[in-house]
Amino acid sequence: MNRRLYLGRLPPDTRTEDVAKFFEGYGRIVDCRVMTGFGFVEFESSRDAEDAVHNFNGKSFMGANIVVEFAKESRPRRDVYEADRAPRARRPPGYRLVVSGISRDTSWQDLKDFGREAGSVSYADIDRDKAGEGILEYLSRDDAERAVKELDGKDLRGNSVRVTLDPTDRGPGPDNYRRDERRDDRGGREPREDRYARDDR
Repeated sequence: MNRRLYLGRLPPDTRTEDVAKFFEGYGRIVDCRVMTGFGFVEFESSRDAEDAVHNFNGKSFMGANIVVEFAKESRPRRDVYEADRAPRARRPPGYRLVVSGISRDTSWQDLKDFGREAGSVSYADIDRDKAGEGILEYLSRDDAERAVKELDGKDLRGNSVRVTLDPTDRGPGPDNYRRDERRDDRGGREPREDRYARDDR
């Protein structure tokens, strides 16, 4: 049984200790990680994790109604800071696309919804280091190729965007490693997520 939970819609100033305190009394937490806007909590007991999902999903936390749900197993277990320290971290399966020309007010949720028009998105994120650029990953090569054909040149929040295959990405495989800074969309496909991604919304 999954003991790891994805937390979404966290206020940007959320700290790890804030999350730990929020779940206080619902079992022993063995891992708690908070990134910008999302995070992960792992309980020692799967029953405690289940209770936390039941009691806290949609509840108010620091002024925001947050998402609390089981993280998908394919979501990466490393956050962006760990990825910086460990550039050989294994990436989750997925065929990566680069989306450029994104407006400044586009969120990773907007990008994921946009990508889902072509197939099952496993991960979506906005690249903070490259202005106007984002990342989409698909579980299947067919969906990735369909996305390039159908989404390239389409409008995303007022901007016509370019959608291209990432030339550095060789697709999923046990020997494929790369440095990742990803946001988990949510458990289960996520990362992004983490920003890891999941595609059951």
